[in-house]
Amino acid sequence: MLRNFFTIALRNIMRHKGYSALNILGLAVGFACAFMIFIWMHDELQVDQFHENSDRLYSVMRHSTFGGQRGTTPSMPKPLDDALRSDWAEIEYSALISWEMTSMLARGNDVYRLDGHWAGVDFFRMFSFPLVVGDPATVLEVPESIVLSESATERFFGTDWRNRNDVVGSTIRLDNRTDLTVTGVFENVPAASSLQFEYIIPIEEYIRRNEWVEAWNNNGLRLNATLVPGADVAAFNARIKDIIDQHNDSYESDVFLYPFADRYLHGDFENGVLVGGRIEYVRMFGIVALLIILIASINFMNLATARSSQRAREIGVRKTVGATRKSLAFQFIGESLLKAMIAFVLAAGLVMVLLPAFNSLTQKSVTLGTLDPALWALFAGLALVTGLLAGSYPALYLSSFSVVGVFDKRSGSAGKGSGLRKALVVAQFAMSIVLIVGTLTVYRQLEFIRTKDLGMNRENVAMVRLEGGIANQYEAFRNQLMQVEGVTGVTTANNNPLQIGNDTIGVEWDGKDPDDNTLFWNAAVGHDFVETMGIGMAAGRSFSRDFASDSTNYLVNWQAAEAMGMDDPVGQQISFWGTPGTIVGVMEDFHLSSMYRPITPVIFRLQPDNTSILFVRMDGARTKEAMAGLTDVYKQFNPEYAFTARFLDEQFDEMYRSEAVLGSLSNVFAFVAIFIACLGLFGLASYTAERRTKEIGVRKVLGASVPGIVGLLSRDYLILVGGAFLVAAPVAYLVMNKWLDEFEYHTDLGVGLLVMAGLATLAIAWLTVSYQSIRAALANPADSLRTE
Repeated sequence: MLRNFFTIALRNIMRHKGYSALNILGLAVGFACAFMIFIWMHDELQVDQFHENSDRLYSVMRHSTFGGQRGTTPSMPKPLDDALRSDWAEIEYSALISWEMTSMLARGNDVYRLDGHWAGVDFFRMFSFPLVVGDPATVLEVPESIVLSESATERFFGTDWRNRNDVVGSTIRLDNRTDLTVTGVFENVPAASSLQFEYIIPIEEYIRRNEWVEAWNNNGLRLNATLVPGADVAAFNARIKDIIDQHNDSYESDVFLYPFADRYLHGDFENGVLVGGRIEYVRMFGIVALLIILIASINFMNLATARSSQRAREIGVRKTVGATRKSLAFQFIGESLLKAMIAFVLAAGLVMVLLPAFNSLTQKSVTLGTLDPALWALFAGLALVTGLLAGSYPALYLSSFSVVGVFDKRSGSAGKGSGLRKALVVAQFAMSIVLIVGTLTVYRQLEFIRTKDLGMNRENVAMVRLEGGIANQYEAFRNQLMQVEGVTGVTTANNNPLQIGNDTIGVEWDGKDPDDNTLFWNAAVGHDFVETMGIGMAAGRSFSRDFASDSTNYLVNWQAAEAMGMDDPVGQQISFWGTPGTIVGVMEDFHLSSMYRPITPVIFRLQPDNTSILFVRMDGARTKEAMAGLTDVYKQFNPEYAFTARFLDEQFDEMYRSEAVLGSLSNVFAFVAIFIACLGLFGLASYTAERRTKEIGVRKVLGASVPGIVGLLSRDYLILVGGAFLVAAPVAYLVMNKWLDEFEYHTDLGVGLLVMAGLATLAIAWLTVSYQSIRAALANPADSLRTE
């Protein structure tokens, strides 16, 4: 019986190659796209889940209120670590961790800039980053030590480092200022880790150089903790909630432990309440994957039911000789499953071929070897379920034909189901239109971000670490650099102005409310900063070499002036971290961070000796010459340092990497959705033209024109696409407006964009249908009527 089913199914596939190919291709493309999405989702869901004590590993966080705004941050004061270690039995391990830093590491003539962290002694006990060499309990005990990754070790000691006995105990020079002893080597950090690093240095080395971290009101580090087995985290959070408030009355903070494994996907808080995070993208793409599979399934059902008249007599004959409705249903479901399995095999092949491009698009590093076998089982199961569900309606529909009806030419049994087919076409194109609107919205928002006036000119600005000779002989270096062709400005700062990482409540002014704890973002800058960065001055002047007193003067933006209640701030006296000075200029407001956040108060102080980043503005038409000159002058002043530079606009774009990936994936999804939908429409139009061949012949004999016949055959489908737009437009508008609302600054989702998506879909559908319509209209009527 099964062999008979398989033989008939294969025979029908081969007999109707064109329609079978459309069905299988639609399913294969849909499956491949869905599989790629599920691979991406699986990779996202695995981030930080590999730590052995994940259920007891926490990030210490706090909800704090500044200037009436409540925010959530992992930034912690260093004394909190001491308090948790000494006073709370629930803490098994705790470790301070610095923010990611790029350092220059050198061994002899081998010099590299690598990213890493300073971390507490228990770091390797808490996190599952296995050590190839060294003891997790002691590897970070000595402050002047360093633990390297395998890849970093290979750079310094060669690929045969495992066969050498001189790795541990060797000396690595850090930033050309201190020597560190190698005490261990850890396995390369997996891609599934939100912490990425190539070295770890004991936090004590950092603390010794930054005494400010010892204060309870300075929050420059992150803190993680592991609770003892069986500890009640909710009860513990209630007990430590006010621990910072007990040592600092400048602002209110609620301390709590948050699962480390949840921070990557569930890391967004609003007014102290968890509101989501990257998990929203995971859910969104999961829905998109299901929509694409649904679109492909609709194709199958439409083509199967549309061609029912081709199978009607076969069904009648088989029922006449004794076939039951159940056996016929199994036969058609079997055919559907066979097509689904063929599509699955093709989709698996597409995934293998397209995986490198997928990695490039999503900035992942997935390989076939790292794919979880359970994923392939999921994909196969999905194909089976899709084949079963997509084939169930055609099976029940076709097997219901009566013996009398299929042999009676007056009977319309073989033509039933057209209403459902139309509804499915509407649903199919409605989903496609939603995806197209989503794609256009993401594209417009990214363009809005790229082209928005930030209040400063981020184009053609190179950033270089200010160290060594260029720091010690800065004025001589700057003067020589300004002679380079294409260099138009040089300045320094301790922060990227588009990603200022320092904020403080330590600003005082006359009439300040004692309870006012507004946060001021701040930076130390050198001369010519405002001019080089292209920041507009609204009032007053910028820092000048002509005024020695500027070393204690300040620049503020309008947001800062408003926060201090100053209508005319120039000349007003303020105090910053206890140092009194005068506001000499007011800058136009500029964006200090991402478009998700509003512009905030900022204050600049002139402290060239406290800066660490060199900014070089270049003429856009002579960037190549300017970069070559910068490299030469840098090497002249800093021969012992490796030269590396980044452009400010590139770093700005990295802030929106997730949105860029979303945009790229949306483009692919929208294209796939409309492609699959048009495959089905092409098949239906082809069948319609075939079924109405004789009608078209009669119309042409009676004088019908080709345009008239094309319009006749296309009209019904275009009406359906128009109906799909009416269904999809309000849904797409609501969904994408909700996404845009997450940005403080965003483009508008106007009616024009919706109309554009509708017209694009209508045009694509018309081109798809018109090919078959024109072909039928141009056919010789004698060929279709000669048998009548």
